[in-house]
Amino acid sequence: MKVIIIGGGIAGLSQGIFLKANGYEVVVYERNLKTEGRGHAFLINEHSIELLKSYIKKDIKLSPQKVDLFSFNLPDKQELINIPLKGWYCLKRIDLISSLSEFYDSSNLIYGKSFSHFLYKNGQVEKVVFQDGTSATADFFIGADGSNSKTRASLFGKTEFTAVEVKEIVGYTKFKINSESKIFTKYQSREKGLSFGYIPVNDDEIVWFIQYDVRFEEQSEINNPENLKLFCHNLLIDFPEVVHQILNSNNFSNTYIWNTFDFDLLPSFHKDNVVLIGDAAHLALPFTSAGTSNAINDAEKLTQVLLNSNNLEEAFSRYYSLRSPIVMNHTQLGRVLKNRFLNPEKDNEKEINIPLIPDDENLNKNSNKKLNIAYFTDPICSTCWIFQPIIRKLILEYKDSISFSYHMGGLLHSWEKYSSSKINSPKDAAELWDELSKKHKVPMDGDVWIEDPLDSSLPPSLAFKAAQIQDYDKALTFLRILREMLFIEKKNISKWYVIEKAALESGLDPSLLLIEIIHSGRKLLDDDLKIAEVLEIKTFPTLIFLKDGEIVHKSIGYKPYEEIEEIIRELIPETKKSKIVMPPESLFKLYNLLTTDEFCFLLSIENAIGEKMLAELNSKDIIENVIVKNSSFWKLKLNKQQ
Repeated sequence: MKVIIIGGGIAGLSQGIFLKANGYEVVVYERNLKTEGRGHAFLINEHSIELLKSYIKKDIKLSPQKVDLFSFNLPDKQELINIPLKGWYCLKRIDLISSLSEFYDSSNLIYGKSFSHFLYKNGQVEKVVFQDGTSATADFFIGADGSNSKTRASLFGKTEFTAVEVKEIVGYTKFKINSESKIFTKYQSREKGLSFGYIPVNDDEIVWFIQYDVRFEEQSEINNPENLKLFCHNLLIDFPEVVHQILNSNNFSNTYIWNTFDFDLLPSFHKDNVVLIGDAAHLALPFTSAGTSNAINDAEKLTQVLLNSNNLEEAFSRYYSLRSPIVMNHTQLGRVLKNRFLNPEKDNEKEINIPLIPDDENLNKNSNKKLNIAYFTDPICSTCWIFQPIIRKLILEYKDSISFSYHMGGLLHSWEKYSSSKINSPKDAAELWDELSKKHKVPMDGDVWIEDPLDSSLPPSLAFKAAQIQDYDKALTFLRILREMLFIEKKNISKWYVIEKAALESGLDPSLLLIEIIHSGRKLLDDDLKIAEVLEIKTFPTLIFLKDGEIVHKSIGYKPYEEIEEIIRELIPETKKSKIVMPPESLFKLYNLLTTDEFCFLLSIENAIGEKMLAELNSKDIIENVIVKNSSFWKLKLNKQQ
């Protein structure tokens, strides 16, 4: 089978090598006249390097520089973070491109060919036509022509990019760092959107970058190398001397200014017999260092599905299902980090994100785990409310092995569009909640659907996605408080004054939350809803288990703890379970509100023992029992809350 790849960058060349290794006839067409050196150097993870080596039948001439540490500093040289990095390397782009090009000759790597359009026959692309008038035929075609992909435009029309709010200047220079360790060093302002970083490429050379708020350009002219050098020095005037030494050593004739932007997840990565990979298919902002690793992972996953599918349509659809949740997470994380970068005064110094996507590829900031679980839920989902103790116990007992990322599923867009076998009106919801409350001994007052029914679950879902931008941990507290307000206090959590109160109680800034609801939050919610649609998630809770960046299991609906635990053990047999050992008062300081059953479940104790412990805490005036409709719960007393 013959395939034509449009674009001879890292994505296209890697894809061609992977397919050639499996018997495909491959021809790569590149628009440039020779191997391009733009981009200087980049970070790449070990997993991506190993993927390349696994498909290449002879030695690949690569000398990646292992990066040992990440050091995050303020401009005054105060170090906030210094942590070891596992499996990350720095590599010259020209070195990787040249090495990959060696696996081609002039018959299957053709330079100077710019894409023009496709010619169709019987609903499939028969030929690709280039701007010089030449054309070529193949069984299928792969677009790997970068962020401004003309192939993508031919399939899906004009791409709506996000506004350029941050620019990045990238340089490459000889500069010897007096340190035995190879350190990714970054200085970032806590007062404005400005940072400088450098990474060793070898013992004598570094790649450096400046990221800055575009508003800094308003009074500057950057039309030649000298002006660019002056602009960099002035921009970083308060940064340490080593920064200016690096700038002085640099040749600004070979330094580039990149406009950073991304675009929303495409509805598909293919159309007919044409499929997209790399930046042509998806684009993340540079705060995640995800581009190169994503390109190679795309190529590997597409190869695998082609080898294990009955036809192209099946293969391309499976490829989208595997990769779209992961790259959507990268897009979301990039946007979150951009917002924090542009608003550093709103960020907590203790919550600094390492600007690297780990192998397991998950939005959660604790995603350096062996197994990642994407949790699709909804603020008004009664089953998710009942399921909450299971999530809590999983986190406590398997905290060293798993991580969760929270995604909204869009349970109730509106009553006009909602249909269910059990619920078709607010009155039905009220009856079901009362029934479930009695059955599961969980506080849940269905009267909210009679007294002040919600028209949609999208407003609180949108508020949660906006809260994630401001503070990931506080967003989870915010979601819990919203649910307590709805299920226990009978508050309509789609109303702003209720959302605002929940934000205050969770430590969020309501004014900033409202700004993010209006701006970035909507895009994040749309991404979640799109992925839920792609993965055919219609029931909540749904847990998507990811290992090494690949979906390995899908759990739909309520499952008992033992069943979820068994899935984890099957997927990571080497995992070790942590016993929950803490004073009972500490459990309330962690979660504040617990039913008797939940308290006993979390501590894995008999109810009789748990009831005695709760009675003792109550006698010491530490907790109080609150009676609600159909149930009761224990709550830390106000004077004991922290």
